[in-house]
Amino acid sequence: MTEKPKRVRFTKRDFLKFHHYPSAVEQGEVPVAMPARRSRFRFACGALASFLILLVVLAGVAFVVLRVGIGGEALTQRAEAALKSVVGPDTDATIQSAQISLDQRKHVALEARNVNISDVKRGVEIKNIRSVRIGLATLPLLQGDVKVQSLELTGAQIKVAASQEPFDFMSIVPQDDRGLVNLDGVSKLIFTGLQNAVSLLDQRETRDITVADASFDFTIAGRPENLRIIHLELTETGGPVAIKGMVEWRGKIIDVAAQVKRAALGAKIDSFSLAISKIPLIGEQGEPPVADADGIKPDTSYFAYNNEAEIRLEGVAGADTIPMRISGSLNVGEGPVSIGNVENMGASAQINFEHLFGTEKIEITPSAIHFGGFKGVIEGAVGPEPLPEDATAVAAVANPGYRFELITQEAVSAPADSSEPPFAFNARLAGRFASDEAKLDISEIAVRADGESELYGQGSAIFGKGSPAMTLALRIPKMPTAQVKQLWPIWVATGARRWVLDNLFGGEVRDSRVDVMFAAGRFDGPGKPPPLTADEVQVDFNVQDTRFDIVGDLPPIRDADGAISVRGAYTTIKLLKGAAFTPGNREAHIVDGTLIIPWGPQRPVLSELDLNIAGDASAIAEIAGFKPINAVKGVPFTPADISGDVKTHVLVTFPVTRHAPEGSLQWSAEIALNGVNLAKKVDGQTITNANGTLNVNDTEANIDVKAQLNGVPADITMFEPLGSNPAKRKQSVSLQLDDKTRNALFPSLDPFISGPVSIDIDKAADGSQVAVADLSKAEVRLAQLGWTKGAGVKATAKFGLQQDADNISIRNLDIAGETFRLRGDISVAKGDLVSADFSQVSLNRTDDIAVKVSRTGYGYRADVKGKSFDARSLLNQVTDKKQAGDSNDKKRILVNADIDDVQGFYSESFGNVSLSYEGVGSHVSGLAFNAVTKSGQKVIATDSSESGARSVSLQSKDAGAVLRFTGFYDKMQGGSIVVALDSKGDGPLRGQIDARDFTLVNEPRLASLVSSSPNGTSLNDAVKKNIDVSVVTFERGFSQIEKGKNYINLANGVVRGSTIGTTFQGVLSDPQGNMALTGTFMPAYGINRIFGELPVLGLLLGNGRDRGLIGITYKLQGPIKQPQIIVNPISVIAPGIFRSIFEFQ
Repeated sequence: MTEKPKRVRFTKRDFLKFHHYPSAVEQGEVPVAMPARRSRFRFACGALASFLILLVVLAGVAFVVLRVGIGGEALTQRAEAALKSVVGPDTDATIQSAQISLDQRKHVALEARNVNISDVKRGVEIKNIRSVRIGLATLPLLQGDVKVQSLELTGAQIKVAASQEPFDFMSIVPQDDRGLVNLDGVSKLIFTGLQNAVSLLDQRETRDITVADASFDFTIAGRPENLRIIHLELTETGGPVAIKGMVEWRGKIIDVAAQVKRAALGAKIDSFSLAISKIPLIGEQGEPPVADADGIKPDTSYFAYNNEAEIRLEGVAGADTIPMRISGSLNVGEGPVSIGNVENMGASAQINFEHLFGTEKIEITPSAIHFGGFKGVIEGAVGPEPLPEDATAVAAVANPGYRFELITQEAVSAPADSSEPPFAFNARLAGRFASDEAKLDISEIAVRADGESELYGQGSAIFGKGSPAMTLALRIPKMPTAQVKQLWPIWVATGARRWVLDNLFGGEVRDSRVDVMFAAGRFDGPGKPPPLTADEVQVDFNVQDTRFDIVGDLPPIRDADGAISVRGAYTTIKLLKGAAFTPGNREAHIVDGTLIIPWGPQRPVLSELDLNIAGDASAIAEIAGFKPINAVKGVPFTPADISGDVKTHVLVTFPVTRHAPEGSLQWSAEIALNGVNLAKKVDGQTITNANGTLNVNDTEANIDVKAQLNGVPADITMFEPLGSNPAKRKQSVSLQLDDKTRNALFPSLDPFISGPVSIDIDKAADGSQVAVADLSKAEVRLAQLGWTKGAGVKATAKFGLQQDADNISIRNLDIAGETFRLRGDISVAKGDLVSADFSQVSLNRTDDIAVKVSRTGYGYRADVKGKSFDARSLLNQVTDKKQAGDSNDKKRILVNADIDDVQGFYSESFGNVSLSYEGVGSHVSGLAFNAVTKSGQKVIATDSSESGARSVSLQSKDAGAVLRFTGFYDKMQGGSIVVALDSKGDGPLRGQIDARDFTLVNEPRLASLVSSSPNGTSLNDAVKKNIDVSVVTFERGFSQIEKGKNYINLANGVVRGSTIGTTFQGVLSDPQGNMALTGTFMPAYGINRIFGELPVLGLLLGNGRDRGLIGITYKLQGPIKQPQIIVNPISVIAPGIFRSIFEFQ
């Protein structure tokens, strides 16, 4: 083992100069010259410089060593002791290792690593502190005293234990004897707390505390939160204390700056300031509402926000004459806020407040608020409600609360979903908050603008878990509609509010109210909240001179008075009056109306519109043409074509939510027409003076009106399928034709019909029309056929009607009565008959003919063919002495007829009848008639006119058949007849009739002549026997005839036979249908006339042309069918020429 070396000390004497060494002595050369010896001053300077260099070197070495760290067991223990002196005696602190180093301010520091601190009493635990450096003051340290100058904490994980009981903030807030916040006490508490903290800092002589990269875990409202301290530094420089740094919370960086001012170290605080900026306000309460298929979200208790805030506080401790004051501001940056089903409303605030010691209130100094559509500057105060002077001690604690008052003179409301201009107003809000009950009472809500608009009310809210219990009562005596829309709370009757914002404009709201009452937890769920009830929401708005937008493209209702009523989710809008102006500048008046919107969870939400409109038909038609009604789609006229008065009742059911199923839109319109005219023809018809109803909906249209159709009174009923309705179209028109209207429409029918006719016209599915006419009250005439249906005889006409402009085609015409029927087709153009083709003409039961009529260049041509025809009506017309004169119809008529069998009077008929007729009115141009009697004898008749002369002839060898057929006389049998008449110009027909070899059978008037004995002797008495006149054969009958207008005169008439004879003359028929014939009747005419043949004696005994000796004169007068016979008895005994003296004149 080697010995321990000994320390050797050297003195100056032990050192030699270089030139004394052997190396220098042994040289033979001259020594080098040395510089001069330095002075002592220069030596001292060199020594000082060398010392300084040494200090720098030592300091550098120390710095490197301290920076690297010098550790040890004793140092670790000493560090724990120093750390406990900083954190306090009630805190457990452990250090894994410790070393000496430098802190950030280059102080010698005791650095501890992996430090754990636990404060069980306060529930604070700090784990895994990466580094804690305790900086020591340099001068005390050189003097041997250890003082903590600074503290640096890096990389800590701080955890605050969650309390089993909810944190009661009010427990640490000073309160008065009523349990209300003592604002003065709070001010004192703040200053006292700051003073204590600063004093504690002074006691521990720590001037700098730095925390970096530390995580702080805690719980708020049961929700874990984390605050990471990026860098936080506390410094004290001779009195003032400052805190500055940055922390991270919810991913956002928050800047923190605070300062406490005081005159000197250890002095009292003069003032303080605090600024925390970039605070993230991010939160969400409740479940977000889920939009349905229509994008509509239900009202829930959802509340979410995403903003950034800044808090500033300033305090002045005050002095003898200056009260303590704390002021500050809460600045919330612009960000979205969602409440219930209203999302992403913009919100921001700059709330400035101040508390002066002794005032017992917090003054809200002018502060800018933006929330949704509201922007304004508010001010006011809040504080404990003072007791009245006479309040008892019991009353003092019975209902403690805070009163508040907020006013604004610069408020503007402009909701984002409203198109109205921003509304500027001033308002006042006052009330109290009862802390024990968590009840907010708003005793006054007042809004005023323009010096006239006014809104006032009250409200309350009771807070607890979930949505609060709420009440709100607003009254609006008078306010413009636009302002009401801007003030309507977004959470009150959201459906009704949305409709009002979109559809109500202008006007004024009077005597209106809003009442809301929600129970606590009303919107908490689970799931969607139930629909609002009538007890929860009641809104009544009375609006005047406003504009309503209804639905679809319907024009808005202007100058409207009405009422808006909301009961729960059920909204009713009633219109009392108004006017609608169309794009065509037409006006319709709103009589009344109702719009019901049943907002609720059901889908779709179907609104019901019930509207009564009156006005000009053109305006109503234009309105009805807009969607969703679209009632005039496809009609062949425009609103400009219609005029008259119309009242309309419109019903529309339409969805107000999206994705409504097909068929949700339904509408109907009941239109009352009064004097409506269409300027444009419909289906070729002109419709005027329409009165009735038009019922139309989305599937069909029904019309029931009385109108003038082409000037004809008509009852019109129509059914028109609309849209996809597969039903068939129906149309029924009932025309009421009198002579005037019929002649105006169909002048060519005048010769055929007279009297009232009703026609029912139905429109078939193919567009054709089927008509049924009631002819019972009309007289129908077929002059060319001599047939007339009298008025009162039941008859109907059925036919198909097709019309193309002025051309009317009547198909399958069927005119039927009890004893007659006509079937065929008719064509009419511009009111005139073009053609008629009757396949069946049965004017009597036995008729079987066909008639075809066609228009020619000169008039009409009629062709008649058939097997059988009853001509009695035609014969009556020909022989009717009362028939009118010339017809007004100047059309030429040509008739050709070929009929196998024609029936006449007295069961007489002609066969092989051929007729050719041509004439104008009652003027016959030509007539040729050929037929064969039952006895096989021909009948030939002609009537012709030429060069102003007319000639009529008739020939037949069966005169009795001709007379029976024509109805003139039925007692004559056999014989031949020849009639020849002529006329010139308009003069009467004159000629003669000559009949030969005919027999009269059972002529009662002959019996009257021979047996008559008024006041004397009869002819039978005169000849002393009964003259047999039952069957009398005559050789000849002759007379001259004059036929004029409605009269027939006979002259020089004579009838001769072997048994009797007679002469006659006079009027056979006058215009009144009477006869006046006179003559002489002579028995035994064959013997009696011999006396007339004697020369000279015949002149005396005979009676002129009749030459008879014995006879009576007589007179036939009265109606043609039943004339009265007057016999002169004196003429019976007067022979020959003397009898003429007694003859009737």
